[in-house]
Amino acid sequence: MSSHLSIWSLFLAFALGLSSTPTLAANVESVTFAVEPGEIYVPLSEVSSRLKWHSSLSRDAGTLKINGTSVPANQTRLINGAVWLQLNALASAGATISADPDKPEFDVASGRRRFTVIAGSKRIEVDLALQRLYAYQGTLTVLDTNISSGRYGNTPSGHFTAGPYKSRMHYSSKYHNAPMPWSVQITGHIFFHGFSSVPNYPASHGCIRVPLTGANPARFLYEWVDVGTPIQISRGQKEEIRRALPAT
Repeated sequence: MSSHLSIWSLFLAFALGLSSTPTLAANVESVTFAVEPGEIYVPLSEVSSRLKWHSSLSRDAGTLKINGTSVPANQTRLINGAVWLQLNALASAGATISADPDKPEFDVASGRRRFTVIAGSKRIEVDLALQRLYAYQGTLTVLDTNISSGRYGNTPSGHFTAGPYKSRMHYSSKYHNAPMPWSVQITGHIFFHGFSSVPNYPASHGCIRVPLTGANPARFLYEWVDVGTPIQISRGQKEEIRRALPAT
Protein backbone atom coordinates (compact mmCIF):
# COMPACT_ATOMS: atom_id res chain seq x y z
CA MET A 1 0.00 0.00 0.00
CA SER A 2 1.34 3.43 -0.96
CA SER A 3 2.46 5.71 1.87
CA HIS A 4 1.11 8.64 -0.12
CA LEU A 5 -2.55 9.58 0.01
CA SER A 6 -5.25 7.50 -1.57
CA ILE A 7 -8.15 9.52 -2.91
CA TRP A 8 -10.39 8.07 -0.20
CA SER A 9 -7.97 9.18 2.51
CA LEU A 10 -7.99 12.66 1.03
CA PHE A 11 -11.78 12.72 0.88
CA LEU A 12 -12.06 11.54 4.47
CA ALA A 13 -9.62 14.18 5.65
CA PHE A 14 -11.65 16.91 3.99
CA ALA A 15 -15.00 15.45 5.06
CA LEU A 16 -13.90 15.41 8.69
CA GLY A 17 -12.96 19.07 8.51
CA LEU A 18 -9.25 18.46 8.91
CA SER A 19 -8.54 21.16 6.35
CA SER A 20 -9.97 23.87 8.62
CA THR A 21 -7.80 26.91 9.26
CA PRO A 22 -5.45 26.56 12.27
CA THR A 23 -4.04 29.36 14.37
CA LEU A 24 -1.25 30.86 12.29
CA ALA A 25 2.23 31.16 13.76
CA ALA A 26 5.03 33.44 12.50
CA ASN A 27 6.50 30.69 10.33
CA VAL A 28 5.18 27.50 8.78
CA GLU A 29 6.91 24.38 10.09
CA SER A 30 7.54 21.61 7.59
CA VAL A 31 8.05 17.86 7.67
CA THR A 32 10.68 15.93 5.72
CA PHE A 33 11.11 12.23 5.03
CA ALA A 34 14.34 10.29 4.78
CA VAL A 35 12.97 8.33 1.81
CA GLU A 36 12.32 11.55 -0.14
CA PRO A 37 15.57 13.54 0.06
CA GLY A 38 15.11 17.21 -0.72
CA GLU A 39 11.30 17.19 -0.52
CA ILE A 40 9.59 19.51 1.97
CA TYR A 41 6.00 18.92 3.10
CA VAL A 42 3.76 21.76 4.33
CA PRO A 43 0.22 21.65 5.78
CA LEU A 44 -2.39 22.23 3.09
CA SER A 45 -4.86 24.00 5.36
CA GLU A 46 -2.31 26.50 6.68
CA VAL A 47 -0.66 27.41 3.40
CA SER A 48 -4.06 27.74 1.70
CA SER A 49 -5.13 30.17 4.43
CA ARG A 50 -1.94 32.22 4.27
CA LEU A 51 -2.03 32.56 0.49
CA LYS A 52 -5.84 32.91 0.37
CA TRP A 53 -5.93 30.07 -2.13
CA HIS A 54 -8.94 27.81 -2.57
CA SER A 55 -8.34 24.08 -2.20
CA SER A 56 -10.81 21.38 -3.15
CA LEU A 57 -11.14 17.66 -3.65
CA SER A 58 -13.17 16.09 -6.44
CA ARG A 59 -14.41 12.74 -5.24
CA ASP A 60 -15.46 11.68 -8.75
CA ALA A 61 -12.34 12.84 -10.55
CA GLY A 62 -10.06 11.76 -7.73
CA THR A 63 -8.05 14.97 -7.74
CA LEU A 64 -6.90 17.50 -5.20
CA LYS A 65 -6.71 21.07 -6.48
CA ILE A 66 -5.11 24.13 -4.93
CA ASN A 67 -5.45 27.53 -6.60
CA GLY A 68 -7.04 25.73 -9.56
CA THR A 69 -4.03 23.44 -10.07
CA SER A 70 -4.24 19.64 -9.67
CA VAL A 71 -1.80 18.10 -7.19
CA PRO A 72 -0.57 14.55 -7.97
CA ALA A 73 -1.13 11.99 -5.22
CA ASN A 74 2.62 11.36 -4.96
CA GLN A 75 3.07 14.97 -3.82
CA THR A 76 0.74 14.54 -0.84
CA ARG A 77 0.76 12.76 2.50
CA LEU A 78 -1.53 12.34 5.48
CA ILE A 79 0.21 13.33 8.71
CA ASN A 80 -1.86 12.91 11.86
CA GLY A 81 -4.97 12.78 9.71
CA ALA A 82 -4.34 16.09 7.93
CA VAL A 83 -3.32 16.68 4.32
CA TRP A 84 0.24 17.88 3.67
CA LEU A 85 1.74 18.59 0.27
CA GLN A 86 5.16 19.13 -1.19
CA LEU A 87 6.49 22.64 -1.42
CA ASN A 88 6.96 22.03 -5.14
CA ALA A 89 3.18 21.76 -5.47
CA LEU A 90 2.86 25.38 -4.33
CA ALA A 91 5.32 26.44 -7.02
CA SER A 92 3.31 24.54 -9.64
CA ALA A 93 0.17 26.34 -8.42
CA GLY A 94 1.72 29.77 -8.89
CA ALA A 95 3.72 30.62 -5.78
CA THR A 96 7.26 31.96 -5.93
CA ILE A 97 9.66 30.01 -3.72
CA SER A 98 13.17 31.10 -2.86
CA ALA A 99 15.66 29.28 -0.64
CA ASP A 100 17.90 30.81 2.00
CA PRO A 101 21.44 29.59 1.22
CA ASP A 102 22.49 29.94 4.86
CA LYS A 103 19.48 28.46 6.63
CA PRO A 104 17.02 25.58 6.17
CA GLU A 105 14.33 28.09 5.23
CA PHE A 106 12.20 28.86 2.16
CA ASP A 107 10.32 32.07 1.41
CA VAL A 108 6.93 31.52 -0.24
CA ALA A 109 5.10 34.40 -1.93
CA SER A 110 1.98 34.92 -3.99
CA GLY A 111 1.24 38.54 -4.77
CA ARG A 112 1.46 40.47 -1.52
CA ARG A 113 1.07 37.39 0.63
CA ARG A 114 4.18 35.64 1.86
CA PHE A 115 5.49 33.42 4.64
CA THR A 116 8.62 31.48 5.57
CA VAL A 117 8.80 27.69 5.69
CA ILE A 118 11.25 26.29 8.23
CA ALA A 119 12.56 22.75 8.64
CA GLY A 120 13.11 21.80 12.28
CA SER A 121 15.35 19.09 13.68
CA LYS A 122 14.04 15.60 14.37
CA ARG A 123 13.96 13.57 17.57
CA ILE A 124 12.22 10.49 18.98
CA GLU A 125 11.11 9.95 22.56
CA VAL A 126 9.97 6.59 23.94
CA ASP A 127 8.21 6.31 27.30
CA LEU A 128 8.49 2.70 28.49
CA ALA A 129 6.16 3.37 31.42
CA LEU A 130 3.39 4.55 29.10
CA GLN A 131 4.41 2.22 26.23
CA ARG A 132 4.27 5.10 23.75
CA LEU A 133 6.51 6.58 21.09
CA TYR A 134 6.55 10.25 20.11
CA ALA A 135 8.33 11.59 17.02
CA TYR A 136 8.95 15.32 16.66
CA GLN A 137 10.19 17.64 13.95
CA GLY A 138 10.77 21.11 15.34
CA THR A 139 7.77 21.72 17.61
CA LEU A 140 5.52 19.43 15.55
CA THR A 141 4.44 16.04 16.83
CA VAL A 142 4.51 14.01 13.63
CA LEU A 143 3.81 10.63 15.25
CA ASP A 144 2.23 9.53 18.54
CA THR A 145 1.72 5.77 18.73
CA ASN A 146 1.48 2.88 21.15
CA ILE A 147 4.43 0.49 21.21
CA SER A 148 5.39 -2.73 22.97
CA SER A 149 8.90 -2.96 24.42
CA GLY A 150 10.96 -5.79 25.88
CA ARG A 151 9.40 -7.97 28.54
CA TYR A 152 11.49 -8.28 31.72
CA GLY A 153 12.63 -4.70 31.12
CA ASN A 154 15.26 -5.70 28.58
CA THR A 155 14.78 -2.70 26.29
CA PRO A 156 17.64 -0.37 27.18
CA SER A 157 16.95 3.18 28.31
CA GLY A 158 19.13 6.20 27.61
CA HIS A 159 20.27 8.33 24.68
CA PHE A 160 20.79 6.75 21.26
CA THR A 161 20.82 7.75 17.60
CA ALA A 162 18.89 6.04 14.81
CA GLY A 163 20.88 3.65 12.67
CA PRO A 164 23.20 3.24 11.04
CA TYR A 165 21.16 0.27 9.84
CA LYS A 166 17.67 0.63 8.35
CA SER A 167 15.76 -1.89 6.27
CA ARG A 168 12.30 -2.17 4.75
CA MET A 169 12.44 -5.85 5.70
CA HIS A 170 15.00 -7.18 8.15
CA TYR A 171 15.21 -10.77 9.37
CA SER A 172 16.33 -11.40 12.92
CA SER A 173 19.72 -13.08 13.23
CA LYS A 174 18.95 -13.95 16.86
CA TYR A 175 15.36 -15.19 16.82
CA HIS A 176 14.72 -17.80 14.12
CA ASN A 177 14.97 -15.44 11.16
CA ALA A 178 11.80 -13.67 12.30
CA PRO A 179 10.62 -10.98 9.84
CA MET A 180 10.98 -7.39 11.08
CA PRO A 181 9.41 -5.00 8.56
CA TRP A 182 10.29 -1.29 8.60
CA SER A 183 13.32 -1.81 10.84
CA VAL A 184 15.34 1.05 12.30
CA GLN A 185 18.34 0.17 14.47
CA ILE A 186 18.48 1.75 17.92
CA THR A 187 21.57 0.01 19.27
CA GLY A 188 23.08 -3.41 18.59
CA HIS A 189 20.27 -5.95 18.09
CA ILE A 190 17.61 -3.54 19.42
CA PHE A 191 15.37 -2.10 16.71
CA PHE A 192 12.15 -0.27 16.11
CA HIS A 193 10.16 -2.47 13.76
CA GLY A 194 6.65 -3.22 12.64
CA PHE A 195 4.77 -6.09 14.21
CA SER A 196 1.28 -7.55 13.86
CA SER A 197 0.73 -7.82 17.64
CA VAL A 198 1.44 -4.71 19.71
CA PRO A 199 -0.20 -5.13 23.13
CA ASN A 200 -0.27 -2.30 25.66
CA TYR A 201 2.47 -3.90 27.73
CA PRO A 202 6.08 -5.11 27.20
CA ALA A 203 6.00 -8.28 25.12
CA SER A 204 9.13 -8.46 22.94
CA HIS A 205 12.63 -9.84 23.40
CA GLY A 206 13.93 -6.26 23.60
CA CYS A 207 13.02 -4.55 20.34
CA ILE A 208 10.32 -1.88 20.26
CA ARG A 209 7.31 -3.09 18.32
CA VAL A 210 5.41 -0.47 16.33
CA PRO A 211 1.95 -1.20 14.84
CA LEU A 212 1.49 -2.09 11.20
CA THR A 213 -2.26 -1.52 11.37
CA GLY A 214 -4.30 1.64 10.90
CA ALA A 215 -2.16 4.36 9.36
CA ASN A 216 0.87 2.01 9.61
CA PRO A 217 3.00 4.03 12.06
CA ALA A 218 5.85 1.53 11.62
CA ARG A 219 6.16 2.46 7.96
CA PHE A 220 5.74 6.17 8.70
CA LEU A 221 8.55 6.05 11.28
CA TYR A 222 10.86 4.21 8.89
CA GLU A 223 10.19 6.61 6.02
CA TRP A 224 10.47 9.72 8.20
CA VAL A 225 13.47 9.05 10.46
CA ASP A 226 16.97 10.00 9.35
CA VAL A 227 20.06 8.03 10.28
CA GLY A 228 21.47 9.91 13.25
CA THR A 229 18.13 11.19 14.59
CA PRO A 230 18.40 11.44 18.42
CA ILE A 231 16.41 8.86 20.39
CA GLN A 232 15.59 9.19 24.08
CA ILE A 233 14.21 6.08 25.79
CA SER A 234 12.94 6.70 29.32
CA ARG A 235 12.09 3.92 31.72
CA GLY A 236 10.05 5.94 34.21
CA GLN A 237 8.87 4.61 37.55
CA LYS A 238 5.99 2.38 36.50
CA GLU A 239 7.15 0.27 33.61
CA GLU A 240 5.00 -2.85 33.58
CA ILE A 241 6.93 -6.11 33.20
CA ARG A 242 4.88 -9.07 31.99
CA ARG A 243 5.60 -12.50 30.61
CA ALA A 244 3.90 -12.41 27.25
CA LEU A 245 4.32 -15.56 25.19
CA PRO A 246 5.46 -16.02 22.58
CA ALA A 247 7.90 -13.13 22.69
CA THR A 248 9.45 -12.06 19.42
